[in-house]
Amino acid sequence: MKIRLVQFNPVAGDVRRNAEGIAAAARNAAAAGVDAVVFPEGVLGGFPLGDLARRDAFLEAVQAELARLKEMLPPETVVVFGTPLRTQEGNRNAAVAYRGGQGPEVICTEHGAGGCGVLKVGQSQWWVCLDSTQTRDGSDVVVKLAARPWLRGGKGGIEAEAVADAKKNKVPVLYANLSGGQDDLVFGGDVGAVGADGTVRARGTLFGEGTLDVEIAPDGSVSGPIAPEPDELEAVYTALRTGIRDYALKNRFPGALIALSGGIDSALVAALAVDALGPERVMGVTLPSTVTSSETLDDALELARRLGIPCLRIPIAPAVEAVTGMLAPAFASVDWAKPLPGTLVEENLQARVRGVVTMALSNRYGHLVLSTGNKSESSTGYATLYGDMCGGYAPIKDVPKTLVFALARWRNRRGEVIPPSTIERPPSAELRPGQKDTDSLPPYDVLDPILERFMAGRGSVADLVASGVPEDTARRVARLVVRSEYKRRQAAPGVTLSPDAWRMPITDGFGAW
Repeated sequence: MKIRLVQFNPVAGDVRRNAEGIAAAARNAAAAGVDAVVFPEGVLGGFPLGDLARRDAFLEAVQAELARLKEMLPPETVVVFGTPLRTQEGNRNAAVAYRGGQGPEVICTEHGAGGCGVLKVGQSQWWVCLDSTQTRDGSDVVVKLAARPWLRGGKGGIEAEAVADAKKNKVPVLYANLSGGQDDLVFGGDVGAVGADGTVRARGTLFGEGTLDVEIAPDGSVSGPIAPEPDELEAVYTALRTGIRDYALKNRFPGALIALSGGIDSALVAALAVDALGPERVMGVTLPSTVTSSETLDDALELARRLGIPCLRIPIAPAVEAVTGMLAPAFASVDWAKPLPGTLVEENLQARVRGVVTMALSNRYGHLVLSTGNKSESSTGYATLYGDMCGGYAPIKDVPKTLVFALARWRNRRGEVIPPSTIERPPSAELRPGQKDTDSLPPYDVLDPILERFMAGRGSVADLVASGVPEDTARRVARLVVRSEYKRRQAAPGVTLSPDAWRMPITDGFGAW
Protein backbone atom coordinates (compact mmCIF):
# COMPACT_ATOMS: atom_id res chain seq x y z
CA MET A 1 0.00 0.00 0.00
CA LYS A 2 1.32 3.45 -0.92
CA ILE A 3 0.56 6.29 1.50
CA ARG A 4 1.22 9.93 0.69
CA LEU A 5 1.88 12.30 3.62
CA VAL A 6 1.27 15.93 2.69
CA GLN A 7 3.20 18.88 4.11
CA PHE A 8 0.34 21.36 3.96
CA ASN A 9 0.52 25.11 4.64
CA PRO A 10 -3.00 26.45 5.24
CA VAL A 11 -4.22 30.00 5.79
CA ALA A 12 -6.26 30.36 8.97
CA GLY A 13 -9.87 31.10 8.09
CA ASP A 14 -9.52 30.74 4.31
CA VAL A 15 -11.49 27.51 4.07
CA ARG A 16 -12.15 27.85 0.33
CA ARG A 17 -8.44 28.16 -0.48
CA ASN A 18 -7.54 25.36 1.94
CA ALA A 19 -10.21 23.03 0.54
CA GLU A 20 -9.04 23.59 -3.02
CA GLY A 21 -5.45 22.86 -1.93
CA ILE A 22 -6.54 19.62 -0.26
CA ALA A 23 -8.46 18.56 -3.36
CA ALA A 24 -5.59 19.38 -5.73
CA ALA A 25 -3.07 17.44 -3.62
CA ALA A 26 -5.44 14.48 -3.36
CA ARG A 27 -6.00 14.40 -7.14
CA ASN A 28 -2.24 14.49 -7.70
CA ALA A 29 -1.87 11.59 -5.28
CA ALA A 30 -4.53 9.58 -7.10
CA ALA A 31 -2.82 10.21 -10.43
CA ALA A 32 0.41 8.86 -8.92
CA GLY A 33 -1.30 5.62 -7.88
CA VAL A 34 -1.41 6.43 -4.17
CA ASP A 35 -3.89 4.40 -2.10
CA ALA A 36 -4.36 6.90 0.73
CA VAL A 37 -3.33 10.48 1.32
CA VAL A 38 -2.90 11.93 4.81
CA PHE A 39 -2.96 15.63 5.70
CA PRO A 40 -2.12 17.16 9.09
CA GLU A 41 -4.42 18.34 11.84
CA GLY A 42 -6.51 21.45 11.22
CA VAL A 43 -5.75 21.85 7.51
CA LEU A 44 -9.23 22.84 6.37
CA GLY A 45 -9.71 25.69 8.80
CA GLY A 46 -6.08 26.58 9.38
CA PHE A 47 -4.45 26.67 12.79
CA PRO A 48 -4.57 28.19 15.36
CA LEU A 49 -8.03 29.67 14.95
CA GLY A 50 -8.59 31.42 18.27
CA ASP A 51 -12.08 32.85 18.56
CA LEU A 52 -12.73 32.16 14.89
CA ALA A 53 -13.51 28.57 15.89
CA ARG A 54 -16.50 29.86 17.87
CA ARG A 55 -18.01 31.90 15.05
CA ASP A 56 -21.14 30.49 13.45
CA ALA A 57 -20.38 32.00 10.05
CA PHE A 58 -16.94 30.37 10.01
CA LEU A 59 -18.23 26.95 11.04
CA GLU A 60 -20.95 27.17 8.40
CA ALA A 61 -18.27 27.89 5.80
CA VAL A 62 -16.36 24.83 7.00
CA GLN A 63 -19.47 22.66 6.68
CA ALA A 64 -20.05 23.94 3.15
CA GLU A 65 -16.50 23.07 2.10
CA LEU A 66 -16.72 19.63 3.72
CA ALA A 67 -19.79 18.96 1.57
CA ARG A 68 -18.14 20.38 -1.54
CA LEU A 69 -15.03 18.24 -1.04
CA LYS A 70 -17.11 15.09 -1.59
CA GLU A 71 -17.42 16.16 -5.23
CA MET A 72 -13.83 17.38 -5.55
CA LEU A 73 -11.86 14.46 -4.09
CA PRO A 74 -10.87 11.38 -6.14
CA PRO A 75 -13.21 8.51 -5.19
CA GLU A 76 -10.54 5.81 -5.60
CA THR A 77 -8.26 7.29 -2.93
CA VAL A 78 -8.74 7.43 0.85
CA VAL A 79 -8.24 11.01 2.05
CA VAL A 80 -7.70 11.79 5.73
CA PHE A 81 -7.33 15.28 7.21
CA GLY A 82 -8.02 17.45 10.24
CA THR A 83 -10.75 20.07 10.42
CA PRO A 84 -12.81 22.09 12.87
CA LEU A 85 -16.25 20.53 13.13
CA ARG A 86 -19.63 21.44 14.61
CA THR A 87 -21.11 18.42 16.39
CA GLN A 88 -24.07 17.78 18.69
CA GLU A 89 -21.64 17.93 21.60
CA GLY A 90 -20.27 21.30 20.52
CA ASN A 91 -17.49 22.64 18.33
CA ARG A 92 -14.65 20.16 18.00
CA ASN A 93 -11.27 19.63 16.42
CA ALA A 94 -11.75 16.51 14.30
CA ALA A 95 -10.17 14.05 11.90
CA VAL A 96 -12.32 13.03 8.93
CA ALA A 97 -11.97 10.66 5.98
CA TYR A 98 -13.37 10.48 2.44
CA ARG A 99 -13.45 7.38 0.24
CA GLY A 100 -15.54 5.92 -2.51
CA GLY A 101 -17.00 9.33 -3.28
CA GLN A 102 -18.42 9.49 0.24
CA GLY A 103 -17.62 11.56 3.31
CA PRO A 104 -16.88 13.18 5.57
CA GLU A 105 -16.62 10.17 7.85
CA VAL A 106 -15.73 11.46 11.32
CA ILE A 107 -12.97 9.27 12.72
CA CYS A 108 -12.30 11.09 15.96
CA THR A 109 -12.73 14.42 17.71
CA GLU A 110 -10.50 16.21 20.17
CA HIS A 111 -12.73 15.45 23.14
CA GLY A 112 -13.72 11.94 22.13
CA ALA A 113 -11.71 8.77 22.87
CA GLY A 114 -8.68 10.89 23.65
CA GLY A 115 -8.65 12.21 20.12
CA CYS A 116 -8.22 8.82 18.48
CA GLY A 117 -10.37 6.52 16.38
CA VAL A 118 -10.32 3.51 14.06
CA LEU A 119 -10.28 3.74 10.26
CA LYS A 120 -10.32 0.74 7.94
CA VAL A 121 -8.09 1.20 4.89
CA GLY A 122 -8.11 -1.80 2.59
CA GLN A 123 -7.21 -4.82 4.70
CA SER A 124 -5.52 -2.81 7.44
CA GLN A 125 -6.84 -1.11 10.56
CA TRP A 126 -5.52 2.38 11.23
CA TRP A 127 -5.56 4.01 14.62
CA VAL A 128 -5.86 7.71 13.73
CA CYS A 129 -4.84 10.20 16.41
CA LEU A 130 -5.17 13.94 16.73
CA ASP A 131 -1.71 14.59 18.14
CA SER A 132 -2.15 11.94 20.81
CA THR A 133 0.16 9.26 22.18
CA GLN A 134 -2.62 6.73 22.75
CA THR A 135 -2.52 3.53 20.73
CA ARG A 136 -5.13 0.81 20.47
CA ASP A 137 -4.06 -2.82 20.61
CA GLY A 138 -4.56 -4.65 17.35
CA SER A 139 -3.96 -1.66 15.10
CA ASP A 140 -1.89 -2.30 11.99
CA VAL A 141 -0.59 1.25 11.83
CA VAL A 142 -0.89 4.43 13.86
CA VAL A 143 -1.45 7.68 11.94
CA LYS A 144 -0.77 10.88 13.88
CA LEU A 145 -2.20 14.17 12.62
CA ALA A 146 -0.46 17.14 14.25
CA ALA A 147 -0.44 20.94 14.29
CA ARG A 148 2.65 21.44 16.36
CA PRO A 149 4.86 24.56 16.16
CA TRP A 150 8.59 24.11 15.70
CA LEU A 151 10.63 25.14 18.74
CA ARG A 152 14.36 25.41 19.38
CA GLY A 153 15.99 22.43 20.98
CA GLY A 154 13.53 19.95 19.51
CA LYS A 155 11.22 20.10 22.53
CA GLY A 156 7.94 18.50 21.57
CA GLY A 157 9.37 17.04 18.37
CA ILE A 158 6.87 14.72 16.73
CA GLU A 159 9.46 12.32 15.27
CA ALA A 160 10.92 11.51 18.68
CA GLU A 161 7.42 10.93 20.00
CA ALA A 162 6.58 8.65 17.07
CA VAL A 163 9.75 6.62 17.73
CA ALA A 164 8.78 6.18 21.39
CA ASP A 165 5.21 5.20 20.47
CA ALA A 166 6.37 2.66 17.91
CA LYS A 167 8.79 1.03 20.35
CA LYS A 168 6.20 0.93 23.09
CA ASN A 169 3.36 -0.50 21.01
CA LYS A 170 5.33 -2.50 18.41
CA VAL A 171 3.40 -0.93 15.54
CA PRO A 172 4.45 1.37 12.67
CA VAL A 173 3.68 5.05 13.13
CA LEU A 174 3.02 7.56 10.34
CA TYR A 175 2.86 11.26 11.17
CA ALA A 176 1.97 14.49 9.38
CA ASN A 177 2.43 17.96 10.85
CA LEU A 178 1.36 21.37 9.56
CA SER A 179 3.84 23.43 7.57
CA GLY A 180 4.41 27.17 7.22
CA GLY A 181 3.98 30.27 9.34
CA GLN A 182 0.82 31.55 11.02
CA ASP A 183 1.19 34.83 12.91
CA ASP A 184 3.85 34.19 15.58
CA LEU A 185 4.08 30.43 15.04
CA VAL A 186 6.07 28.43 12.51
CA PHE A 187 5.17 24.79 11.89
CA GLY A 188 7.86 22.31 10.93
CA GLY A 189 6.00 20.44 8.20
CA ASP A 190 7.30 17.25 9.78
CA VAL A 191 6.13 14.13 7.95
CA GLY A 192 7.57 10.67 8.24
CA ALA A 193 7.25 7.01 9.13
CA VAL A 194 8.70 4.93 11.94
CA GLY A 195 8.91 1.15 11.83
CA ALA A 196 7.49 -1.11 14.52
CA ASP A 197 11.01 -1.40 15.96
CA GLY A 198 11.26 2.38 16.46
CA THR A 199 13.60 2.96 13.52
CA VAL A 200 12.96 5.99 11.31
CA ARG A 201 12.03 4.59 7.88
CA ALA A 202 10.99 7.77 6.05
CA ARG A 203 11.29 11.49 6.67
CA GLY A 204 10.33 14.61 4.73
CA THR A 205 12.30 17.85 4.58
CA LEU A 206 11.82 20.00 7.68
CA PHE A 207 9.75 23.13 6.92
CA GLY A 208 8.99 21.69 3.51
CA GLU A 209 5.79 22.12 1.54
CA GLY A 210 5.43 19.01 -0.52
CA THR A 211 4.75 15.31 -0.13
CA LEU A 212 6.38 12.15 1.16
CA ASP A 213 5.37 8.75 -0.25
CA VAL A 214 5.60 5.80 2.12
CA GLU A 215 5.17 2.12 1.25
CA ILE A 216 3.54 -0.28 3.70
CA ALA A 217 4.46 -3.86 2.77
CA PRO A 218 2.17 -6.87 3.41
CA ASP A 219 4.38 -7.82 6.37
CA GLY A 220 3.76 -4.40 7.96
CA SER A 221 7.17 -2.94 7.26
CA VAL A 222 7.33 0.67 6.10
CA SER A 223 9.81 2.39 3.80
CA GLY A 224 10.41 5.65 1.98
CA PRO A 225 13.02 8.34 1.37
CA ILE A 226 14.81 9.80 4.41
CA ALA A 227 15.73 13.48 4.22
CA PRO A 228 18.69 14.57 6.37
CA GLU A 229 18.00 16.58 9.50
CA PRO A 230 19.28 20.19 9.41
CA ASP A 231 21.66 21.45 12.07
CA GLU A 232 20.25 23.87 14.64
CA LEU A 233 21.43 27.08 12.96
CA GLU A 234 19.99 26.04 9.62
CA ALA A 235 16.71 25.08 11.28
CA VAL A 236 16.44 28.37 13.19
CA TYR A 237 17.30 30.40 10.10
CA THR A 238 14.72 28.52 8.02
CA ALA A 239 12.06 28.98 10.70
CA LEU A 240 12.68 32.75 10.78
CA ARG A 241 12.65 32.97 7.00
CA THR A 242 9.41 30.99 6.86
CA GLY A 243 7.80 33.25 9.45
CA ILE A 244 8.64 36.40 7.46
CA ARG A 245 7.52 34.89 4.16
CA ASP A 246 4.15 33.65 5.31
CA TYR A 247 3.30 36.65 7.47
CA ALA A 248 3.99 39.00 4.55
CA LEU A 249 2.39 36.93 1.80
CA LYS A 250 -0.63 35.64 3.72
CA ASN A 251 -1.42 39.20 4.81
CA ARG A 252 -0.94 40.42 1.22
CA PHE A 253 1.89 42.88 1.79
CA PRO A 254 3.69 43.79 -1.43
CA GLY A 255 7.03 43.56 0.32
CA ALA A 256 9.06 44.35 3.42
CA LEU A 257 10.77 47.54 4.60
CA ILE A 258 13.77 47.50 6.96
CA ALA A 259 15.60 50.39 8.59
CA LEU A 260 19.27 49.54 8.04
CA SER A 261 21.48 50.87 10.83
CA GLY A 262 24.73 49.21 9.84
CA GLY A 263 24.35 46.95 12.88
CA ILE A 264 24.14 43.18 13.11
CA ASP A 265 20.42 42.93 13.92
CA SER A 266 19.10 44.88 10.94
CA ALA A 267 21.64 43.12 8.71
CA LEU A 268 20.36 39.69 9.74
CA VAL A 269 16.72 40.73 9.34
CA ALA A 270 17.43 42.13 5.88
CA ALA A 271 19.20 38.93 4.81
CA LEU A 272 16.27 36.86 6.12
CA ALA A 273 13.77 39.06 4.31
CA VAL A 274 15.60 38.79 1.00
CA ASP A 275 15.89 35.02 1.36
CA ALA A 276 12.18 34.85 2.24
CA LEU A 277 10.68 37.23 -0.32
CA GLY A 278 13.36 37.89 -2.92
CA PRO A 279 15.29 41.17 -3.35
CA GLU A 280 12.59 42.62 -5.59
CA ARG A 281 10.18 42.71 -2.63
CA VAL A 282 12.52 44.18 0.00
CA MET A 283 13.25 47.88 0.53
CA GLY A 284 15.91 49.33 2.81
CA VAL A 285 16.19 52.78 4.34
CA THR A 286 19.11 54.24 6.24
CA LEU A 287 18.32 57.05 8.68
CA PRO A 288 21.59 58.66 9.80
CA SER A 289 21.66 61.17 12.66
CA THR A 290 24.38 63.57 13.75
CA VAL A 291 26.00 60.79 15.82
CA THR A 292 25.91 58.13 13.10
CA SER A 293 29.43 57.05 12.23
CA SER A 294 30.63 56.83 8.66
CA GLU A 295 31.50 53.16 9.29
CA THR A 296 27.94 52.12 10.16
CA LEU A 297 26.46 54.19 7.35
CA ASP A 298 28.88 52.62 4.86
CA ASP A 299 28.00 49.15 6.17
CA ALA A 300 24.27 49.79 5.76
CA LEU A 301 24.73 50.87 2.15
CA GLU A 302 27.13 48.00 1.45
CA LEU A 303 24.66 45.49 2.90
CA ALA A 304 21.94 46.79 0.57
CA ARG A 305 24.30 46.54 -2.39
CA ARG A 306 25.26 42.95 -1.55
CA LEU A 307 21.62 41.95 -1.09
CA GLY A 308 20.59 43.68 -4.30
CA ILE A 309 17.90 45.82 -2.68
CA PRO A 310 17.18 49.54 -3.06
CA CYS A 311 18.08 51.69 -0.07
CA LEU A 312 16.77 55.17 0.62
CA ARG A 313 18.94 57.59 2.59
CA ILE A 314 16.95 59.99 4.77
CA PRO A 315 18.95 62.03 7.33
CA ILE A 316 16.86 62.58 10.47
CA ALA A 317 18.77 65.57 11.92
CA PRO A 318 16.29 68.17 10.57
CA ALA A 319 13.34 66.40 12.22
CA VAL A 320 15.21 65.86 15.50
CA GLU A 321 16.22 69.52 15.59
CA ALA A 322 12.66 70.64 14.81
CA VAL A 323 11.14 68.57 17.62
CA THR A 324 13.90 69.60 20.03
CA GLY A 325 13.21 73.24 19.22
CA MET A 326 9.49 72.72 19.64
CA LEU A 327 10.05 71.17 23.08
CA ALA A 328 12.61 73.70 24.32
CA PRO A 329 10.11 76.21 25.77
CA ALA A 330 8.27 73.48 27.63
CA PHE A 331 11.50 72.02 28.97
CA ALA A 332 12.54 75.46 30.20
CA SER A 333 9.26 76.60 31.71
CA VAL A 334 8.11 73.67 33.81
CA ASP A 335 8.60 74.36 37.51
CA TRP A 336 6.26 71.72 38.92
CA ALA A 337 8.29 68.64 37.93
CA LYS A 338 11.94 67.73 38.34
CA PRO A 339 13.82 66.72 35.13
CA LEU A 340 15.38 63.28 35.09
CA PRO A 341 19.16 63.05 34.70
CA GLY A 342 20.83 61.76 31.55
CA THR A 343 20.28 62.03 27.82
CA LEU A 344 17.24 59.79 27.48
CA VAL A 345 15.14 62.44 25.73
CA GLU A 346 17.73 63.07 23.04
CA GLU A 347 18.45 59.37 22.50
CA ASN A 348 14.86 58.20 22.34
CA LEU A 349 13.85 61.13 20.16
CA GLN A 350 16.21 59.91 17.44
CA ALA A 351 14.75 56.40 17.64
CA ARG A 352 11.19 57.71 17.52
CA VAL A 353 11.84 59.96 14.56
CA ARG A 354 13.17 56.88 12.77
CA GLY A 355 9.99 55.05 13.69
CA VAL A 356 7.86 57.88 12.28
CA VAL A 357 9.81 57.83 9.01
CA THR A 358 9.65 54.05 8.51
CA MET A 359 5.93 53.97 9.23
CA ALA A 360 5.38 56.87 6.82
CA LEU A 361 7.19 54.91 4.11
CA SER A 362 5.03 51.89 4.93
CA ASN A 363 1.90 54.02 4.57
CA ARG A 364 3.16 55.33 1.24
CA TYR A 365 4.20 52.03 -0.36
CA GLY A 366 2.30 49.42 1.65
CA HIS A 367 5.40 47.47 2.66
CA LEU A 368 5.50 45.59 5.97
CA VAL A 369 7.95 47.22 8.38
CA LEU A 370 10.16 44.57 9.97
CA SER A 371 11.45 45.68 13.35
CA THR A 372 14.91 44.44 14.20
CA GLY A 373 15.04 44.04 17.99
CA ASN A 374 16.41 40.79 19.41
CA LYS A 375 15.47 38.80 22.51
CA SER A 376 18.33 40.10 24.65
CA GLU A 377 17.14 43.67 24.08
CA SER A 378 13.44 42.95 24.60
CA SER A 379 14.18 40.93 27.73
CA THR A 380 16.04 43.80 29.36
CA GLY A 381 14.01 46.66 27.88
CA TYR A 382 16.98 47.94 25.90
CA ALA A 383 14.71 49.30 23.18
CA THR A 384 12.62 52.41 22.53
CA LEU A 385 8.84 52.16 22.48
CA TYR A 386 7.46 53.73 19.28
CA GLY A 387 11.05 53.95 18.05
CA ASP A 388 13.15 50.94 17.10
CA MET A 389 10.24 48.79 18.33
CA CYS A 390 8.03 50.22 15.54
CA GLY A 391 6.94 47.68 12.96
CA GLY A 392 4.35 45.17 11.94
CA TYR A 393 6.45 42.05 12.46
CA ALA A 394 9.50 41.37 14.64
CA PRO A 395 11.26 38.32 13.17
CA ILE A 396 14.13 38.02 15.68
CA LYS A 397 12.28 39.02 18.86
CA ASP A 398 12.91 35.51 20.25
CA VAL A 399 16.54 35.30 19.08
CA PRO A 400 19.22 36.08 21.72
CA LYS A 401 22.00 38.40 20.60
CA THR A 402 24.64 35.67 20.70
CA LEU A 403 22.46 33.61 18.37
CA VAL A 404 22.07 36.64 16.09
CA PHE A 405 25.84 36.65 15.60
CA ALA A 406 25.90 32.88 15.03
CA LEU A 407 23.12 33.10 12.43
CA ALA A 408 24.86 35.96 10.63
CA ARG A 409 28.05 33.93 10.37
CA TRP A 410 26.09 30.86 9.24
CA ARG A 411 24.39 32.90 6.50
CA ASN A 412 27.68 34.38 5.32
CA ARG A 413 29.19 30.92 4.90
CA ARG A 414 26.54 30.39 2.22
CA GLY A 415 27.36 33.63 0.44
CA GLU A 416 28.81 36.66 2.17
CA VAL A 417 25.99 39.20 2.21
CA ILE A 418 26.61 40.78 5.62
CA PRO A 419 29.74 42.96 5.67
CA PRO A 420 32.34 41.38 8.02
CA SER A 421 32.83 44.73 9.75
CA THR A 422 29.17 44.63 10.80
CA ILE A 423 29.76 41.34 12.58
CA GLU A 424 33.08 42.37 14.11
CA ARG A 425 32.10 45.84 15.39
CA PRO A 426 31.07 46.06 19.09
CA PRO A 427 27.26 46.39 19.22
CA SER A 428 25.91 49.92 19.70
CA ALA A 429 22.53 51.63 19.61
CA GLU A 430 24.51 54.65 18.34
CA LEU A 431 22.23 57.23 19.92
CA ARG A 432 25.07 59.19 21.52
CA PRO A 433 28.76 59.58 20.60
CA GLY A 434 30.90 56.56 21.43
CA GLN A 435 27.96 54.57 22.82
CA LYS A 436 28.27 50.80 23.22
CA ASP A 437 25.69 48.29 24.41
CA THR A 438 28.05 47.29 27.21
CA ASP A 439 27.59 50.77 28.70
CA SER A 440 24.11 49.64 29.76
CA LEU A 441 24.25 45.83 29.71
CA PRO A 442 26.70 43.05 30.57
CA PRO A 443 28.50 41.61 27.53
CA TYR A 444 26.05 39.48 25.56
CA ASP A 445 28.01 36.28 26.10
CA VAL A 446 27.49 36.92 29.83
CA LEU A 447 23.96 38.32 29.58
CA ASP A 448 22.33 35.65 27.43
CA PRO A 449 23.07 32.69 29.74
CA ILE A 450 21.78 34.76 32.67
CA LEU A 451 18.56 35.53 30.80
CA GLU A 452 18.15 31.87 29.87
CA ARG A 453 18.47 30.73 33.49
CA PHE A 454 16.34 33.53 34.92
CA MET A 455 13.53 33.47 32.33
CA ALA A 456 13.28 30.05 30.70
CA GLY A 457 14.77 28.24 33.69
CA ARG A 458 12.71 30.26 36.20
CA GLY A 459 15.83 30.66 38.31
CA SER A 460 16.14 33.15 41.16
CA VAL A 461 18.81 35.74 41.83
CA ALA A 462 20.15 33.35 44.46
CA ASP A 463 20.37 30.60 41.83
CA LEU A 464 22.28 32.93 39.52
CA VAL A 465 24.71 33.89 42.28
CA ALA A 466 25.20 30.23 43.16
CA SER A 467 26.13 29.56 39.53
CA GLY A 468 28.88 32.18 39.67
CA VAL A 469 27.11 35.36 38.53
CA PRO A 470 28.15 38.39 40.62
CA GLU A 471 25.24 39.41 42.84
CA ASP A 472 25.07 42.99 41.59
CA THR A 473 24.92 41.74 37.98
CA ALA A 474 22.25 39.16 38.82
CA ARG A 475 20.07 41.72 40.59
CA ARG A 476 20.52 44.31 37.86
CA VAL A 477 19.51 41.88 35.09
CA ALA A 478 16.53 40.58 37.07
CA ARG A 479 15.35 44.14 37.70
CA LEU A 480 15.66 45.04 34.02
CA VAL A 481 13.68 41.97 32.94
CA VAL A 482 10.86 42.44 35.42
CA ARG A 483 10.51 46.18 34.79
CA SER A 484 10.39 45.74 31.01
CA GLU A 485 7.26 43.61 30.81
CA TYR A 486 5.21 46.62 29.69
CA LYS A 487 7.43 47.03 26.63
CA ARG A 488 7.22 43.38 25.64
CA ARG A 489 3.42 43.52 25.76
CA GLN A 490 3.48 46.30 23.15
CA ALA A 491 5.93 44.66 20.76
CA ALA A 492 4.97 43.49 17.29
CA PRO A 493 4.31 39.76 16.77
CA GLY A 494 7.27 37.70 15.66
CA VAL A 495 8.51 34.14 15.32
CA THR A 496 8.24 32.13 18.54
CA LEU A 497 11.23 29.85 19.06
CA SER A 498 11.24 29.28 22.83
CA PRO A 499 9.22 26.45 24.35
CA ASP A 500 8.57 28.41 27.54
CA ALA A 501 6.94 31.83 27.21
CA TRP A 502 7.76 34.54 29.74
CA ARG A 503 4.79 36.59 30.91
CA MET A 504 4.60 38.42 34.23
CA PRO A 505 2.35 41.13 35.69
CA ILE A 506 3.23 44.58 34.46
CA THR A 507 2.41 45.98 37.89
CA ASP A 508 4.60 43.72 39.97
CA GLY A 509 5.20 44.25 43.68
CA PHE A 510 7.14 41.04 44.24
CA GLY A 511 10.74 41.86 45.04
CA ALA A 512 12.35 38.60 46.15
CA TRP A 513 13.78 37.70 42.77
